[in-house]
Amino acid sequence: MHVGSGLLNPGPPRPVEIEVPPDTLAEALDVELLEPAMYARPEPPSDSIAEAARLLAENDGKVLIWAGGGANSEAASVALTRLAERLQAPVFTTGEGKGAISDRHYLSLGSPRGREEAMQRVVADHPVVLAVGTRLATANLPEGHRVVQIDVDPEEIGRNWKDTLPVLGDATLSLERLHEAVSGLAGPSASRQAEFEAFRAARFDPANLMEPQGSFMRAIRNALPEDGIFVSGMTQIGYFSRAYYPVYKPGTYITSSYSGNLGFAFPTALGAKVARPDTPVVCVSGDGGFMYNVQELATAVQYGINTVTVVFNDNAYGNVLREQVRRFNDHPYGAELHNPDFVRMAESFGARGLRVDDADALETAIRESIAIEAPTLIEVPVGMMESSF
Repeated sequence: MHVGSGLLNPGPPRPVEIEVPPDTLAEALDVELLEPAMYARPEPPSDSIAEAARLLAENDGKVLIWAGGGANSEAASVALTRLAERLQAPVFTTGEGKGAISDRHYLSLGSPRGREEAMQRVVADHPVVLAVGTRLATANLPEGHRVVQIDVDPEEIGRNWKDTLPVLGDATLSLERLHEAVSGLAGPSASRQAEFEAFRAARFDPANLMEPQGSFMRAIRNALPEDGIFVSGMTQIGYFSRAYYPVYKPGTYITSSYSGNLGFAFPTALGAKVARPDTPVVCVSGDGGFMYNVQELATAVQYGINTVTVVFNDNAYGNVLREQVRRFNDHPYGAELHNPDFVRMAESFGARGLRVDDADALETAIRESIAIEAPTLIEVPVGMMESSF
């Protein structure tokens, strides 16, 4: 049996499974080890680039960039930021796209959260959307908006928005070609820095953010270096992070995406730390989600995978319990949990266990844990939180 890398590598990154029967593994054969196949990044068609560039140039000041996971690489980030500056176009990112532009950049407006009015006004004021590496599945664009969609997968282009101009090709190359084409059609757009700095200041003002999510989020961000990896679990702080956790570099924010897998955060963080052993990795999880894969504490200790795991413990599947209380006349069913002592449990596996009670103590604990060569679990007891959506 021969499995060529040509079946696995082209197109957008996605999970791959190779299933091998046990009797095949037991066979003794002479085999030829092949070098991995090398694939050129697909160039976008020149006519698509020309048409897209005309549309962008004709709508100066009315273009919004929406970046997804397909734009979340170092090269694509550089190209996207350069084009955004050329167009003075604000940039939204999906959860998967966080980091495609630094959240320190004045054109980065972050990720939309629910039906946030301020973000909806930005969408309404920008009738041309340049979608890069995203399906736009949850964009909720108004009628009449025009989309230019860059994607390497032809099946994704136009899937969720009919009025779409396709640019089929590699994200980085397409962005670079668009920049060249737009620059040949018109001069630089007038700076909108003051406008968007004011927008950012209002949206991310700590006084405007819900608590305790805002304080916990700032504590984690302050404790992690710029290149530190944050794994966002399916818990209130994780949900909140999609819109309000600042990301400065591509590939440093990991989410379960639209799959919403409860329990994914801790084992995913272990994988991230194995891949980037010199980079701090912090994951957040709820108590219920963490218990899905608590046994992986043994893996972390056995192999010295020194992640920092923050478990926000409300002794419940918090989202479910809150909705049962709110919508079903305070009648909880199956959502309250009987938990172990998380600190002692971590210690029983040979990991470090800590318990902190507020955001300041959490920031200190994360900083200390990053500097220690041991897997660490930090428990944060919390009460019921308002919905982060």
